[in-house]
Amino acid sequence: MHVLDFIRNKVIRRFINLRSLSAKQVPYDEIIRIELLVAMCLAAIVSGILYIVIGSFLGMSFLIILNYLLFFSTVVPLVLYLIKKGFHNQAKLIMMIIGSLFMFIKAASLGRDSGMNLSMLIIVFATFAFYSINDYKYILLSLLITASLIIVLEWSDYNLLGNDQATNNFEYEFNYVSTGLFAILFFYVILRLNQYMHTKLVNLNSKLVSKNKTLRKLNEELDSYVYRTSHDMRAPLTSLMGLIYLLKSERDPEKLDTLIQMQENCVNKLDLHIQQIIQLSRNIKTDIQTQPIYFEPIVHDVFEELSFFEQAGSIQKNIRIHTPFVLHSDPYRIKTILNNLISNSFKYYRKSEETSFIDVDISSTKKSTIILIKDNGIGISPEYLENVFEMFYRATNKSKGSGLGLYIVKEMVEKLNGTISVKSRINTFTQFLIELPNTSENISNAEN
Repeated sequence: MHVLDFIRNKVIRRFINLRSLSAKQVPYDEIIRIELLVAMCLAAIVSGILYIVIGSFLGMSFLIILNYLLFFSTVVPLVLYLIKKGFHNQAKLIMMIIGSLFMFIKAASLGRDSGMNLSMLIIVFATFAFYSINDYKYILLSLLITASLIIVLEWSDYNLLGNDQATNNFEYEFNYVSTGLFAILFFYVILRLNQYMHTKLVNLNSKLVSKNKTLRKLNEELDSYVYRTSHDMRAPLTSLMGLIYLLKSERDPEKLDTLIQMQENCVNKLDLHIQQIIQLSRNIKTDIQTQPIYFEPIVHDVFEELSFFEQAGSIQKNIRIHTPFVLHSDPYRIKTILNNLISNSFKYYRKSEETSFIDVDISSTKKSTIILIKDNGIGISPEYLENVFEMFYRATNKSKGSGLGLYIVKEMVEKLNGTISVKSRINTFTQFLIELPNTSENISNAEN
């Protein structure tokens, strides 16, 4: 195999413009067929030279010598030139037509006993080795020409141009050996093509199974998404319509303020749900926009935007950021992840706790960036932990959200090729740990 690889890489590919083939996105199986055509040209030259040298000592006829010389001096160089220039189908067609005529002239000069009837099969083997099923027109044309020439040879008993007895002295053995060698070459190429196509089909099947699994998951999520979204969006709208009806008939200023506040809560709930739908859609549809991530301003902005929570001022915020290696990632997704997790810490704080806190600990190494967010809120029951990242899942009856927040977090973390895990204990703590990979392509040293 090392010898074949050497011949293929150092000899055959010298006649092929691989850059041009790559630019044209020529399939690998077609490249194998082009390599076969070059190999056949080179093999024909070598065998032809040996044939002429040996035959000259045995009194080979002038017609046979002229036939070989014309073929090697015109057809083979033309075919190799066309291959180099990227005209592969034209090169194959010329090789098949002129090759058939070459074999016909030789067969019609030597008689049936020379074994040329067997050598004509080389053209048939070459036809199926050179062309794919998509090139069926070339296959039919080549087979039609070859079949027509064989019929003429059979009709003339292979004596149409004479019967060179001198050449027949060694022609039988030569034809059988050369036919066998070319047959081995063609079957080897066909075997390689079958192996390649089998591997390609296996890979395509694997991708198809994976895509079907993903589509099935998306379809199930879509069904749930449409139902729950329509319900969750209609609920605050229905409440708002009821509050508007009450507002029209209410005259007490204090009750009016209460109704207006309740209306505002309904609008905020609807707005939050719409924002989460936008986040989910954007995560699915948009590619990652890679930029250097500087966590200090992002975390500061998140806490600033969440300062509207009534308990925001009373909760202790512990922020520790140590990132000697700057992560390159998507700032929108990073901020959304932090926003959703920290907002949950505000929503589900424990009123009975004297000192509520939210810990944000971010660190980086050369291999990964770790984001840890921990609070001492109401916690999550152990039986709910494995489901908290599912779409529309609510782990507590105190939840007033849509159940999309943690699902969006998980989807975005996975989009960034990261992982997320959760630990919690009822009335003690909840901790989310995110790990985002650092590679040589997406990190830089902060000191630089």
